[in-house]
Amino acid sequence: MKVLNVCLLLLVMLLASGSVVAQGKKQPMTYSQFCDQKDLQVNKGFYTIYRLGDQYYIEIPAGSMGREVMITTQVVKGYSSFISNASGVIRFSEGRNNMLQVIRNRAVDISVDSTDACMREAIRKSGLIPVDHVLPIVARGEDGHSAIIELTGELNNAGSYLFNVSSYSMLSHPDPERSGVNGFRMLNQGVVFSVSRSQTDYNSNPQTGEGKDVASTYELEMVIQMLPEQEITLKPSHPAYGFETIGMTGYDTKKYVARKREYIQKWNLTASPKEKRQQRRGGMIEPDGQICIYIDPITPAPFVESIKQGLQQWEEAFKRAGWVNVFRISSAPEDASLTYRTILFRWGNAFNGLNSSVITNPLTGEILAARVNVMDVVADELLEIYFLQCGLSDSRIRKDMHSLDVRQDVLTAQVAAAFAEVLGMKPNKSGYMVFAPADLRSEKWLNEHGITASITSDIRFNYLVQQSDRVSAKNLFPKVSAYDYDAVKYAYGNSDKLPSVRDAFYTATDKQSYTKDMTLSNDILESSLLGIRRIQEIYPRLGELVERLPEEQNTWNKVADLSLKSLALYQTYLTQIVNLVGGQTEFPIIKGVNEVPVVYTSKEQQQKALEYLEKVIFNGVEAWVYEPRWDKISQYDLDQMMVGLAEVVAKRFIDPKALASLVAAERTLGSENAFTLKDLFSYIDRVIFENFDTLKPVSAHKRNLQACFVSNWARMMADNNISFGLGNEAIGALHAYFIDTVKKIKALSESHEDSLTRENCGLMLMRVEREYFNKN
Repeated sequence: MKVLNVCLLLLVMLLASGSVVAQGKKQPMTYSQFCDQKDLQVNKGFYTIYRLGDQYYIEIPAGSMGREVMITTQVVKGYSSFISNASGVIRFSEGRNNMLQVIRNRAVDISVDSTDACMREAIRKSGLIPVDHVLPIVARGEDGHSAIIELTGELNNAGSYLFNVSSYSMLSHPDPERSGVNGFRMLNQGVVFSVSRSQTDYNSNPQTGEGKDVASTYELEMVIQMLPEQEITLKPSHPAYGFETIGMTGYDTKKYVARKREYIQKWNLTASPKEKRQQRRGGMIEPDGQICIYIDPITPAPFVESIKQGLQQWEEAFKRAGWVNVFRISSAPEDASLTYRTILFRWGNAFNGLNSSVITNPLTGEILAARVNVMDVVADELLEIYFLQCGLSDSRIRKDMHSLDVRQDVLTAQVAAAFAEVLGMKPNKSGYMVFAPADLRSEKWLNEHGITASITSDIRFNYLVQQSDRVSAKNLFPKVSAYDYDAVKYAYGNSDKLPSVRDAFYTATDKQSYTKDMTLSNDILESSLLGIRRIQEIYPRLGELVERLPEEQNTWNKVADLSLKSLALYQTYLTQIVNLVGGQTEFPIIKGVNEVPVVYTSKEQQQKALEYLEKVIFNGVEAWVYEPRWDKISQYDLDQMMVGLAEVVAKRFIDPKALASLVAAERTLGSENAFTLKDLFSYIDRVIFENFDTLKPVSAHKRNLQACFVSNWARMMADNNISFGLGNEAIGALHAYFIDTVKKIKALSESHEDSLTRENCGLMLMRVEREYFNKN
């Protein structure tokens, strides 16, 4: 009986497996069988679309198999700037068991020359291309070879492969009863589907614990478009220029050596060989196909002009690279989709700054499409800073804090900066540290070069200009400049030259140890002092300036807000100054051009910076800060705020990175030419601890600063466990200096003649005990 049961079980398993095989080998319907279905709608196109009720099918032509296809998914209506991270390049190909394979483009190994055909073939045959997804072939096309597949699930499901949106919580679980396909329209060698998604999410208030269901609806566009077959010339990445890149492993078929190579991401501008020769001789040519710039028609007219003016700055850069009429501006509905060679400027959903998304081909580095979300609210947030930094040079902002003209200028600069990313460029903050302060106060210089060598990073205003300089308002804003022109020439033109302004070579942000968002000019000390001068001039006049503003802006709250922002700017400038201590900038190594990787801030600059800080913040507070009228209307303790400011500035003296830079500078330049750890410790002894003088009373401001400084010092050492593992020379020196300082404070707590100073020393010892010795 047991044997019979086993045999029956085997028979059932064989039948089951046989049915699975049979099902897998089920032949697709013929074209006539497929078209005989009742109510089937046929829409002819490059990709023919079939609709049967709520079901959607697409025909993939046999001739397009293996060709590159761009897939994009974006939100076009609803409070979101979402673009699916599944957007990119795929290929369709016939698979086994009547399945259509989907293969996503990936970077591949390449042969870097053509001397060895056998080597190239070995590379090509050495690996298998992974299949990412499969779709059943429902029917064959009229030619008997094309594949008809169903797209209904891909269009309606958040977790589908082609149009995946599951990473965005507001689209991740749509209600099928409230969602579906709205329709579609044909494109040049493609199709775009419109889909609505609705869902309900429970939102709770973390403060009250209360919550409610919130319904949301979004309209998405999903594009399938075949890319043209064209030759793309890879442009090697260069250390002097900052571009996004793709990586490839190149095989030298002469030496049989593999090397990792980086190539920049860029738009593919093509022209005939004859025209390219003309361009190389210095002529201007048009690309075979323009890049469409779609500007959302709901964009307010003044800000449409801002977008166009930002674009015009880059058109000048392309002219210098030998290209004209690269862009075509449109607001036509047919250009609104995220299709090949289209850049969309969408109005809205940019509350935290202009945000851009770029879709590239990872195989070639070609930028295929891009989207930038724009709103003037990001310009509004900068208007008060502009008022304080440039208000005395621009009457427009003095008349109206929300001046439309000023907002247009701010947005123009922001659009120009965002467009750099669309062109494949990385932020190059060194651009703001190239021009001399004297140049930034010259109308002639500014007319030609602007305030920065590169617009690619966050915008800043020209706060170096003084009223006596008589600089026009247009030159208070950054614009596309020298580095940007050279970078476009390198990426899109025929130039292999280095940037014309050497100090503008691309440097990653994390390599610039003292670069802050407000830094401007190649002399940080002078530019910061000029910025402070502007604050000193406008700070006492805030009341009268606010009185001249329109009625809704003329409030005491506005004066209080501006006074607080003035002091915040003051802190920014002082922080820039103190960051010169232990400051350094790293530069790219380029053989024969630049072989000095690090430049340290000069000893003279560091000494001047410290002398200034001693005068204005460590030994007391400058008189201009104590404006009694603002003190009355504000809710902050100015004395305590200034102690806090001094505390923030003094933290630089115990920053391990700054101290390591001082050690490295001394090792490189020698103790006579470098500002050293010994110099810094002597400064701390003299300026913060009054040389541990037992006779001289310490002011209340200095006592508070000492207590805060020692507390921060002890906490930093404990957090970094400095008493263990003193292999780092700078940290070891800081540890020894800390222990010595604590001993001196203990001595002062017992011997200083001033009782308040003795008490303060005792307080510092208690903090050291709590923050350091008890923890270790």
